[in-house]
Amino acid sequence: MVKLTGSRQEQILKLLLSSTAGMSIDELAARLEISRNAVKQHLTGLEKDQLVQEAALNSTGGRPSRNYTLTEQGHNRLPKQYPWFCNLLLGELKTELGETALRQMLWRMGVNLAQSLAPQFSGKDPAQKQSALVELMQSLGYHAEMDTEQVQPTIKAVNCVYHDLAQQYPELCEFDRALMSTLLDKPIEQTACMALQDCACKFKICNAGA
Repeated sequence: MVKLTGSRQEQILKLLLSSTAGMSIDELAARLEISRNAVKQHLTGLEKDQLVQEAALNSTGGRPSRNYTLTEQGHNRLPKQYPWFCNLLLGELKTELGETALRQMLWRMGVNLAQSLAPQFSGKDPAQKQSALVELMQSLGYHAEMDTEQVQPTIKAVNCVYHDLAQQYPELCEFDRALMSTLLDKPIEQTACMALQDCACKFKICNAGA
């Protein structure tokens, strides 16, 4: 039995999660004990947000009805335990590899990601690369911008996308530094870190050889 808590739309998502074949409007109305029109309105909103979709026609001998199923976005909207699993994984890696090797691995991961994104930065001058990097970090959820208060070019991020994890595993910052350094082809010095209770993460862009 699915426990129906939260908003009506959340309840619909939970019901559809438990039915791989999908559910009809009548079935949803019966489970939620609301009218068909109310279900239709909620489904219209969920379809607009691309969380549900029409599926196969359901024919049970009576009037044929259209089933609804979750989209991939709908599945992703429901709670996940990524932070919990990542915490376990990082703990095991640190125990198995040691702190130094973990830092090196995270640096390699940052470099590998940067290399896959390199075509987006090809042919750009340094200022354009910095703007492109800020845009990339924005798309990843960092809420980044150039810090105009600094003399040397500095990128400020006010949202650490793995804040809780970074508090336990500061080695994660190696990934950020490697990504930024590789894309800009310049050394990066982290001068502030939210995981260390600073107000923002700040990454100073240094000159090569500095």
